[in-house]
Amino acid sequence: MKREIELLAPAGNTLSLHAAVQSGADAVYIGGPMFNARQSAQNFSIDRIKQEADYCHLYGVDLHIAVNTLMKEREIGRLLDYVYQLNDAGVDALIVQDLGAVELIKKACPELPIHASTQMTVTSYEGVRYLEDMGVDRVVLARELSADEISNIVQRANAEIEVFVHGAICMCYSGQCLMSSIIGGRSANRGRCAQPCRLLYTLTDNTSTNIEAYALSPKDMALIDELKTLKEIGVASLKIEGRLKRPEYVSAVTGIYRKYLDYPSKVSKEDYKELKDAFSRSGFTKGYFKAQLGADMMSHKTPGNVSGNVFSPDATERAKDGANIRKIPIYMSAELKKNEPLALTVYDEDGYSVSVSGAQIPEPAINRAMDSDRLKEQLMKLGNTPFATEHIDISVDDGITVPVKEINALRRDAVDKLISSRTRREGREKVLIDIKKENNKDKNTTPQLVAQCYSYDSYKACVDLGIDTVYINREMSKNADKNAVIKASPIYRYEDIKNESVLVSSPAAAYAYRGKKLYGDFRLNVYNSYTADIFSDFERVTISPELNLHEIREVINNTKAKTEVIGYGRLELMIMKNCPIKALSKCQNHRQIYSLKDRKGEQFPIICTSDCTPILLNSKPLFMADKMGDLLSLGADAIRLVFTVEDAQTVRRIVNAYKRALAGEKVENIFKENSFTRGHFYRGVE
Repeated sequence: MKREIELLAPAGNTLSLHAAVQSGADAVYIGGPMFNARQSAQNFSIDRIKQEADYCHLYGVDLHIAVNTLMKEREIGRLLDYVYQLNDAGVDALIVQDLGAVELIKKACPELPIHASTQMTVTSYEGVRYLEDMGVDRVVLARELSADEISNIVQRANAEIEVFVHGAICMCYSGQCLMSSIIGGRSANRGRCAQPCRLLYTLTDNTSTNIEAYALSPKDMALIDELKTLKEIGVASLKIEGRLKRPEYVSAVTGIYRKYLDYPSKVSKEDYKELKDAFSRSGFTKGYFKAQLGADMMSHKTPGNVSGNVFSPDATERAKDGANIRKIPIYMSAELKKNEPLALTVYDEDGYSVSVSGAQIPEPAINRAMDSDRLKEQLMKLGNTPFATEHIDISVDDGITVPVKEINALRRDAVDKLISSRTRREGREKVLIDIKKENNKDKNTTPQLVAQCYSYDSYKACVDLGIDTVYINREMSKNADKNAVIKASPIYRYEDIKNESVLVSSPAAAYAYRGKKLYGDFRLNVYNSYTADIFSDFERVTISPELNLHEIREVINNTKAKTEVIGYGRLELMIMKNCPIKALSKCQNHRQIYSLKDRKGEQFPIICTSDCTPILLNSKPLFMADKMGDLLSLGADAIRLVFTVEDAQTVRRIVNAYKRALAGEKVENIFKENSFTRGHFYRGVE
């Protein structure tokens, strides 16, 4: 039976999936052989997905498949082939991050539900509204939202809303982290995060402050005490994180959440201890949900599990191979009449019903007639089947009998047919998509040089040097030209932007500022031309800095949109809600004086927006003026220079270098060795 609120459990392998089902999950989410954000999990082949879909459907459980990485241009054909196979396998939904993939999947498999991944960083109704217009059926909200923020979205949304309730949380908003990618080439957007956030750092202001801590390592989330509130809010699904966790963990956590969803009460000390024993980073937090940020959310002393992975006997039993604990209640009606074969009807609470008849006509009883009790006893011997008889109606004529083996065969036949009925899924529509595209770009176009500035001094320097398009923060607009492009908040929030031109970082902002001249920032995660095409009505859209030269060129060649690439600057590695500086009892009050120093001595500056959103910058600036030929070969319409912590003198020096390079002059590298980076232009990510 479908419950009022779905409990969605994770599984990284078959044992975990079965443990989730046996522990009471209403739905399970897994990854397949490609395009899923947990590449280090065992994951599932297509054939295995078909088998597990049948297993889940037998128990009335939905199976969701994570197709939640960003797709490169050359992967689009593979994506469509994969989605067609998943559609045929009878899975119940796809969890998707890439906007271009959403649009393609809706065209290719219009009846296959799509859930917008938390990697889309949806934090507002505007974000949900944008995705509803794309045909998304469910939106998984960002984990950083409070109860009030979630409630506001649910009340206004038409799509189903899903929220995380238990498990690991990231320091950076999901879908916006480039730290693992830029530092080590392992992209979180491609399912290969190396978790540099769990390493030891030193908070420093380059003077007297030196605090060593796991400054970017939050505790795990646990909202087991908030189930009543979540029900009242009206969310559709409660999601447990943990596709990399062992089966016993999945069993323990799913089982406890199932218990308190079905039988609401105060969580016992024993059950809370079981959650901690299963996995804990120095305890749990519900800081985001309660809007209580700070040190209590953080695991500053240790980044890893301190629990020892101790599991209760019940959790262990449900996680065993072949566990058969979750029984499906069924009802039987049997008739044994003279001159008619034994007839049996079996039905369940989900509306499935099968009727079968025996092969033999009853015979007159010689020694002992078949009575109701004997027939009932034989029919209820369900053994290791997934069923348990709730009630049985028996009608037997006097003086007749049938062989016991006839009864057993009929029971087995009925069980097999009921299993088949419960697992069968009707075929869904498939539309063949032609993904061939024509080259849309003239490579001889000279790109425009544009800038993004975090300070008025850098803005003034860029304007004085003739840069026409400068992206600035809203608070700078009162002193800037009225035609300046205002950079909306990187994580959408309402801002009263008067200017006609806006740089947007999210679909939410694109929806909120529709009607203005829009520029797309790199945080839209444009990995392929299909995503770029969604923003073809923008003035320009910025290609993801995770792509290499060849991959960028492929996107630009195939998109109708005008494009931009970032050619200079310290890339934003993390956007955070819980400030790591404040959590360590410091605050830079927007003076931008603190950095995080890693074990190699690299310094990562932290800057703050006007609403106290901390942004972690790369330790080295991207520099490509001396490689201008490679940038020009891309065919982009603009090259952006990003100025964050640079002073005005440095800004002028950089702008002049790029201007000379664009004019055809040979420009020498103005940085010392190991003090700059080429980003991903020459390497990319897997």
